[in-house]
Amino acid sequence: MKKSLLALLLSVSFASAPLYAQNLDNLTPEQQKQLLTLLLKQQLGGAAPAAQQQPQSAPQGLAGAPLRSDADLAAAFAKFPALAEGVQFERFRDGFSINGRRYIDPEGKITTYAFDAQSGDYTYLAETHTGEFVLKSGRALTSGEPITIATAFKQGTTWQVTTVTGKRFTGYRLIPSSRGFVIARDNTGFRYVPGSGTTNIVAPEAFSIAALQNGDIANTGYILLERTPESNGTQPGNSFGALLSSVKSLGNTLGMGRKEDYALLHIESNRLVPVSVSLEDKQVQVMSMCKQKNFVIAKCEQMDTFESTFQPNGSRNFSHYFWRINWFNVPGRPILVSQEGGLSKISATDLNSGKKVILFERTLGIANFSTIQHANGKVSVTAQLGFSSETRDDVLALIDSLPDVSEKPATAAN
Repeated sequence: MKKSLLALLLSVSFASAPLYAQNLDNLTPEQQKQLLTLLLKQQLGGAAPAAQQQPQSAPQGLAGAPLRSDADLAAAFAKFPALAEGVQFERFRDGFSINGRRYIDPEGKITTYAFDAQSGDYTYLAETHTGEFVLKSGRALTSGEPITIATAFKQGTTWQVTTVTGKRFTGYRLIPSSRGFVIARDNTGFRYVPGSGTTNIVAPEAFSIAALQNGDIANTGYILLERTPESNGTQPGNSFGALLSSVKSLGNTLGMGRKEDYALLHIESNRLVPVSVSLEDKQVQVMSMCKQKNFVIAKCEQMDTFESTFQPNGSRNFSHYFWRINWFNVPGRPILVSQEGGLSKISATDLNSGKKVILFERTLGIANFSTIQHANGKVSVTAQLGFSSETRDDVLALIDSLPDVSEKPATAAN
């Protein structure tokens, strides 16, 4: 095999190849290897074979381009013009829209994203190949293209992220924010803002950084935490703990108790705002092996449960924490809109002062609700109350005018 390869290379490359080829049998394997190396070096114009080349002295970035400095990246973002007014983003299962116009990326499918309606900033993750992603940040309604800030690779449950400035991160969850991203490792993580650097995130041991964030981390400074199953008594083998958790979850759903399995953490101050939503509520059930007994009733032998923000029919799973916990940056005042302690109330909280007010209340339960931040910065909430729906147009104004129903102040994280 080696003789054939050498002979072919010689015959293609050199006029004296037949002479070399005839004497290959007189060469030892080591001599043949040295000859092949020499011929490859000549073929490459004096360069050593790729396998023997030394790493280049200057680090290389995306697509072989030199890495950018923090100052260069900050200057690139500074070129984005400030918007005269905010924009309206809308979430879709496979991306988002800006003022009603869908946004797509030519390099790949947008899988995860975050945005801020007031600044128009957004960051998204696009899958370019299986397990390979590119992170881009941009600003709505500007002519400039979004700026590539990092590449990411996912292998199993581990993310490896490399920014265009050369910073490297490893973690289990990669979460975009309106400007930059968060890479999380259970209850710790790092927030990266391009051009500004990195901030450490340390949450209480009882919590992990939630995989899904329906709020703007960059401009509010708050990130959502989820209680870990071990600290909630639901680990495998602990049947009593699991039963107790289920009972608490049922009580929380019926509005008869608090089960604070989620919390918002202020990254800079470590201030913790508990949210009374149960872990179990994020699950959906799929029935299988069913036999129809009559027109109304079917008997099923198997039920599978898994976490999903959507039901099997494609509709939203409104009991999932992603839809029930929303927070926004209303100019100068971050606010939370949530459906806590069951399905009968929807509340709003001023995250600075801790004041909480009730926006909607219905004893028979509120099937679903939606929140929108408009271009003028106002947040409105629409709730389905039985066969009709009602809307609260200005949540911040209601926080200022309605009575405070908060039970206890926010606490500092340990």
